[in-house]
Amino acid sequence: MMQNDVVVVGGGISGLSLAFYCVQAGMKTTILEKNDTTGGSFASPHYSANGKKFWLEMGAHTCYSSYQNLLEIIETCGMKDAIVARAKVPFTLFMDGKIKSIVSQLNIPELLFSAPNLFKLKKDGESVKSYYSKIVGTKNYREVISHFFNAVPSQLTDDFPADMMFKSRPKRKDVLKNYTFKDGLQSVARTISARSGLNVFTSQEVSSLRYVNGLYEVRTADGGEYSAKTLVLATPSLVTSKLLRDIKPDIAKHFGVLKAAEVDSLGVIVSKENISMKPVAALISPNDVFFSVVSRDTVPDDNYRGFVFHFQPGLDDKTKRSRITEVLGVGMSKIEHTFSKINTVPSLRLGHHQWLEKTNAMLKGEKSLLLTGNYFGGMAIEDCVSRSRSEFDRLQG
Repeated sequence: MMQNDVVVVGGGISGLSLAFYCVQAGMKTTILEKNDTTGGSFASPHYSANGKKFWLEMGAHTCYSSYQNLLEIIETCGMKDAIVARAKVPFTLFMDGKIKSIVSQLNIPELLFSAPNLFKLKKDGESVKSYYSKIVGTKNYREVISHFFNAVPSQLTDDFPADMMFKSRPKRKDVLKNYTFKDGLQSVARTISARSGLNVFTSQEVSSLRYVNGLYEVRTADGGEYSAKTLVLATPSLVTSKLLRDIKPDIAKHFGVLKAAEVDSLGVIVSKENISMKPVAALISPNDVFFSVVSRDTVPDDNYRGFVFHFQPGLDDKTKRSRITEVLGVGMSKIEHTFSKINTVPSLRLGHHQWLEKTNAMLKGEKSLLLTGNYFGGMAIEDCVSRSRSEFDRLQG
């Protein structure tokens, strides 16, 4: 059985950032990731043909200057020079087979009448629907704005807590307002994974946990065995609930109440000369089979264009491919390569703050068990890293 100071289950940005902090503190740390690569929603698969290379983002797409904890990790890893600006291309609507601007579809009188509410209404205790309907107007929210909100986590967001949808954070003036990296976001995951002192094992799905004589014993489906004084679970809430069922039944039950959604993403790469659509950051098509189409046009390439369709769950491959060709105006024979990925994202609801308060109360005094992920303070990249930072501080405190 491999001995460690810390075992981290889950190699997404939450698990990677917590592992980073542990390694920086001199702890022998191991990450167990069920997929064949680390990164989770930091997924930037590469394609190469005839000496030409290209990558697509299959999960998260953008970082911001307000992501201060992430930026500290990036700087420590020597990656600041890999930051690249995103091209200024628009977020647009796709309606009746045509690209349309957001403004063109808004009811301007309703917007002007409702907009002053922005300065007097508070988000606390409000859902996304109840709050933003008052800010932009009921019709504008229903027909336009709600679809942009739905595109963020690729699910209906009417019942999300309004104060967890978007957050204002202090910005770093020395960093681009929004950016990515030369080789995509997953290059961050690869760099953290390569840190000295960190052991990373992929294709290792954890099957059971035990707590024996002050040590956590972790077993994987293929027979791997690992032990550690400290266990980190950086997994979706239902996976966390399942893994803790036998050793922390109260916490397991508490985590089992949270809901999540699966995002079914299909990315396509097309030679630049084969597509006439003007450059866009993303397409939002109200009441379509997809929540959004996110483009690689934000990082222009001389040879290719790439588009990632975030579909509603449960669609067959024929339906997805048919819709892709309709939207892009090209046949499948013109699509050079495809990537597919399924990500799990939380379905947050009003009352989540109370759930989190109870979570932290249950973990008080449990320094050997750290829990992190995208369903604590919010779904943004910085929310994940900040949760990992606070859990590491709890371990050290």
